[in-house]
Amino acid sequence: MFYKQFLKITDILNPEFVENFDFWLATLPRNNQKNITASAVAARLGVNYSLAEVILRFAEKQKILAKYYLVKCPDCDYTLDIVTKDEVAGILMHSIYCDECDENKNISADNIYIAYKVILQPDITEDELIRAIEERLDQGECAAVNFSKADSLINSKEDLYEIYYNPSESAYDKFSELRNKLDLDYGKNTTAKGKALEELILCIFNQIKCVRGTNDVKTKTNQFDCTFLCGINTVYLSVLNYLSPCFIIECKNETEKKPNNTYTNKLESIMDTSDAQFGIVFGRIEAASTCFVISREHYLLNKTTSKQKIIVTCCDDDLKYIIDKKVNLLQYLEFKIFQVTSNSPAATFEMFNKDSGVEDL
Repeated sequence: MFYKQFLKITDILNPEFVENFDFWLATLPRNNQKNITASAVAARLGVNYSLAEVILRFAEKQKILAKYYLVKCPDCDYTLDIVTKDEVAGILMHSIYCDECDENKNISADNIYIAYKVILQPDITEDELIRAIEERLDQGECAAVNFSKADSLINSKEDLYEIYYNPSESAYDKFSELRNKLDLDYGKNTTAKGKALEELILCIFNQIKCVRGTNDVKTKTNQFDCTFLCGINTVYLSVLNYLSPCFIIECKNETEKKPNNTYTNKLESIMDTSDAQFGIVFGRIEAASTCFVISREHYLLNKTTSKQKIIVTCCDDDLKYIIDKKVNLLQYLEFKIFQVTSNSPAATFEMFNKDSGVEDL
């Protein structure tokens, strides 16, 4: 192997495929070490697209490749921009000028393509490289790099999740710091105790792109623990449509008392008199089972209306997924919504994310 990192997966993926990819990548001419796509790897090495995706993602995690995104004109296919993950959400929300068409273009996820470039050269001598190339001369030069629709962003749910929610390591450190404050001795200061959980929830949910939250909203009849505005509604990630145009989270920082129907009923009444489609009762321990029953009935009542109305409950167990396991928050909310819409309170997140030995490469 030219890249010793690939030795880690020869007992998981087909060893011949791994070796061929290693050779292909190590011998790419310098001017071909960018715009590497899964479709190009699949065509060049004669494997299916999903296998090509797996090895490219592994190479990215090993810091051999770096991922980026090409924005192409929906009409002339001209490359309009090359952007990072953090810039994609802005591209999808605003038009971009095409020099070739001489007009502004609205960009969708199927106009953005996922590509990689080599950022780590193999640790081999020039003589070793020449010798390896001579041994495989009969295989010919590498195929031209092509983009196909399979490489577009719309076909990569994982990338879409990360584009809208991708906290930094320092953000996760902040989450942990705020969680540690939940169990401080606040004495009789119940306001400060409640604010501790509100602050944590605000910190986590404000990491979603285009979401802004506060715990200062009051109406003539209610005070909301955490209120969030969501400035995006998209066909690419259905969960964002539930969060738009706003959503509400009620917090209960109590370790000995379950959140009960009072909290669910409060959220239900707020949502029925506002544009909010989504609410969360966030406690420290699992909510009373009747909360799910109320949420399910509320969902069914509004299922055929123009606005969906869904309430989910969360607790410390959910924080373990969001903070400790670093599960994507949008992906996790999608699962929590599924529990209600499918009437499956016993469903687990692991049912949809079973370890196959390949997905975590």
